[in-house]
Formats: sequence, structure tokens, C-alpha cells
Amino acid sequence: MVLHVPRILLPKDNWEKWAVIACDQHTQDLEYWKRVEEFVGDAPSTFNLIYPEIYLPLDENRVNKIHKTLSDYKKILVDHGPCFVLVRRSISGKERTGLVVAVDLEEYQFNGSDSFIKPTEGTIKERLPARVRIRENAELELSHILVLYDDPDFSVIPRNPDNLVCEDNKVYDFDLMENGGHIKGYRISNEKIIKEISDKILDLGTLLVGDGNHSLAAAKSFWEKIKGTVRADHPARYAMVELVNLHDPGLSFEPIHRVVSGIDPGELLKKFNARIEEVQACPSNIDFSATGHAIGFVTKDSCGILVFDNPEHDLEVETLDEIIDNYSIEYEHDPEVVEKLGKEKGNTGFFLPLFKKNEFFSLIKKKGVLPRKSFSLGKENEKRYYIEAREITP
Repeated sequence: MVLHVPRILLPKDNWEKWAVIACDQHTQDLEYWKRVEEFVGDAPSTFNLIYPEIYLPLDENRVNKIHKTLSDYKKILVDHGPCFVLVRRSISGKERTGLVVAVDLEEYQFNGSDSFIKPTEGTIKERLPARVRIRENAELELSHILVLYDDPDFSVIPRNPDNLVCEDNKVYDFDLMENGGHIKGYRISNEKIIKEISDKILDLGTLLVGDGNHSLAAAKSFWEKIKGTVRADHPARYAMVELVNLHDPGLSFEPIHRVVSGIDPGELLKKFNARIEEVQACPSNIDFSATGHAIGFVTKDSCGILVFDNPEHDLEVETLDEIIDNYSIEYEHDPEVVEKLGKEKGNTGFFLPLFKKNEFFSLIKKKGVLPRKSFSLGKENEKRYYIEAREITP
């Protein structure tokens, strides 16, 4: 079976300090993470259980502290038993519905060629060792992974899921820190409903990893490392994720922009086979409907649009990455950060257009794995927060 029913562990209270955004967010905003640390204080928090990427390279002392804290927290978390958790996240005037489950890592492959669960982006290998190292010796798993299914008829989770849950089964209801919106979670433990959901997911076919590709890859790497030495149904065989319908109105696709350093901006721009249209304002939101590709850029001295009339690739991100992949790249969600960094001496910021989510499954079917950091599910403050935990040691 592709889906597995996790045994969910949750805190008793103090939810706002417990839930912290995904570790791969705000990688250029140290002040964000300092605010989180100050806000959390001495309270139990997932902040103490994760390794924000802004603090890389890996510090073994920090990893050891994470492992110890995971063991300590296991004693204070409440066991809600085997269940799915239906999640309703409200932010920026919209609501997204998801379902926390566990997936079988035997159904996932790095290249996705023949697997039921497929990655959607290329893996940045440098980011795996840190996550694998944290998963080693960890007694608990937390997750920021979003996995997408293609259900235009809303057969798995109805558009209005009120009939699927009741207030008695609500396990959390609180505001997320740092403008993360509001979130509610409802336990689903009815075996009939769980089987119906699992069967419908199986009938729909392919699942695509929308967020957290590297975390799922790390979980797979760890499982492959130990599976010959443990029982077949070892807890580490599974990884906790949140399933989201591609057609959920609260799910948006956002571009991930780039900032390049280590090469003179003028020299870099000459490497593109493109027309340059200079503009007065920073081109962070391009609406380009004509045939071809358009990629905005900003440097210390100028800003403009690279126009490719006859691009060789299907996607703008492919057109861009073909040239910049050999240089130092910072990936950014926030166009304001890209503009700020792009205007620093020696840097060039690039702005990519919006991703068309309705074409997502057909695009993956056609192309397979996309270039790394091709898209983002929502803006930074819309990313998944760590909330649920499960044991991954027997």
C-alpha cells in the first residue's frame, strides 16, 4: 500500500511556539531565525528539533543536541494513536486543505522513472548529507513535505470537508508565528474512511513531491542504508507527508528566483542569446504572453528583461540555468530580497515568471524531473510548518 497510517504525536499546548516553518526557508534572513529563537525561548518547540539551512555547514554539536532534544520531547508529546490528520490552513485570504499521512519509501525513487511517488525537481546533492545525518539516530520524525495528487473532481477530500471531520476530533487550532496564518487539524482514525482515502489515492495514480524533495530523498537514503539490517515494516521505511490536491484553490505555485555572484554582471548578461529591454522599475513580476521566454534581471547599475524569441527549452528556468549553473547561485522566493541582493556589487538577480500549476502533472509526465528549484508551492510564509511528529525507531 502506498499510504501508511502514522501514529501521530502532538504537544499538549503552547502551539504557537511549537510550530516552526520549514528549515529551508529564509536562508538569507538571519533576523527571521533570531526572532523565532527569541520568541520560542525555553518552551518546547520544533525549532529545537530542526536544522535551519541558514546555519549550514553542519555543526555536529548542534546535531547531537537535536538528537537529545528529540529523545527528551518524546516523553512530553501526546500519543493520538494511528490516524491521518486533516489540515486546514488559512492565509492571505485563502484556505488550503491537506491530509497528513505516511508514505511507503519503497514506492519512491530518486529519479522517479517507475515509482508511484515521483520527485519533481533535481536534487542538490550538497543538501542531503545534513538531513540524512539528522535522521540518523533520531527517535522522532517531523515533516515539511507536501505531496500532490491530481484530483479535479475532489473525490479524495471534498471541496468542503466538514462532513469528513467533527469538532470532537480537532487536535489543534491556533495562529502560526511570523504571519503564517491560522491552522486547524482534525484526527481521522475511522478505519473505513482511511481505507477509502487510501484506495482513492491508489486509483488516481502518480503522486508528485511538491515541496520537501530533499527531505524525502534524505529519508529514502537513510532507509536504503538500513533496510537490509532491520525488519521489513520498520518505522523508517515510511515518511510523513502532507497530501494536497493540485486543484485545491488555496494552493498556489510561485517562482523561485536566482541571485548569481562571482562573475561581472555585464559579462554574465552577454552570455545569453537574448535581446535586452531595459526598464525603469525592477521587473519582479513579468507578464509576458508572446511566444518566447522573458526573464527579468537586476544589477547594481541597471535592470531589465532578457527576451528569448526562439528558446531551445520548454521552461524559462531551463533557459536561465543553462547559463548560470556554473556560478555561485542563491535561490530566493522573495523578489524584494532578490532586488536587494541583485543590487549589491558583483551580483546579478534574476526573476522568473509564474509557474502554471494546471499543467504540472502533464509537464512532469513529459519531462520527468525538472531543474532544481524550478517552483515553489506558495510564498515563504505559506510554507508548511512542523507540527506533527511520529516515532521512527522501533
